[in-house]
Amino acid sequence: MARTVYVDTSRTASRTADGKRKKRRPHYVYDGEKVFEVDKLTKLKNVEEVFIDTLFPEIYEEVLELLNRGVRVYLLRDTMRLKKLRKENNLKKSDEVDAQLLSIIPKDGFRLLMVEELEFKIRLRPLINRYEQVVRWRATLKKLLSRGFDYNFRESIRLMESDRRRISREIIREMSDNNVYKEVCRLLGVKNSVELAILTLELPLHLSITRLKGLLGFTPDKNKGRYIHRLRKHIAALATNLYINAKKNINISDKVVEVANHLPKELAIYKIQLIILKSLRKAYLLTVNPTGR
Repeated sequence: MARTVYVDTSRTASRTADGKRKKRRPHYVYDGEKVFEVDKLTKLKNVEEVFIDTLFPEIYEEVLELLNRGVRVYLLRDTMRLKKLRKENNLKKSDEVDAQLLSIIPKDGFRLLMVEELEFKIRLRPLINRYEQVVRWRATLKKLLSRGFDYNFRESIRLMESDRRRISREIIREMSDNNVYKEVCRLLGVKNSVELAILTLELPLHLSITRLKGLLGFTPDKNKGRYIHRLRKHIAALATNLYINAKKNINISDKVVEVANHLPKELAIYKIQLIILKSLRKAYLLTVNPTGR
């Protein structure tokens, strides 16, 4: 018999290809009667509708497979609903509790995910992976060069920079019609940014700013190291670039310029990262109708 289930999703539910991922947390599923665990959403059987709290890049493939099976997958528009429900019902936060609370949120509190949306995200993943690899390798060669090791690295660095710029243009072109991306560029006074494009695509911006800070390690204990280091590097790289632009009097957000001109460099770059994150969340709220689609 077909059924509806509610899932508190995890980005670490499945093992990595080499099976070495540690501290795995499964997806928690509530079927209206009981809560159970699965390590892949694709293991859900005889389901007609799946309501999820968060869409992580790590589960794009799982969700797409469900959609291609004809399963309707709905994403929670604002996870603050869960926090309010926990408070109203005097419940402590847990994966099991959140899976059950999803079942009492009205359907218009979710939006239906589309095959095209997931295919687009998955199609850009190889480009983003390539961009990140080139940036990482280029940084490694520059570090070796600075330490006196020169095996014709300058030519390799030049070629890598050319490749980085080409991939950047391609990612930006793919994201050029994305309303959230366009809005956050406007808010920050940026014309084009591959880092913003990647952050717009891969950050779960429907989450509260508090949850987003936790995902990126913007907490006193850096979330005990359990944050998305890859995306934190993107936001740090963008913040550094904005800081440099502010010092060069390049026209960007007044907030960024004020921070850059009144705080020590390290603290300024940290504060600019928070400005970027808040601008991304604001752009999402300004462009996504909370009661639409």
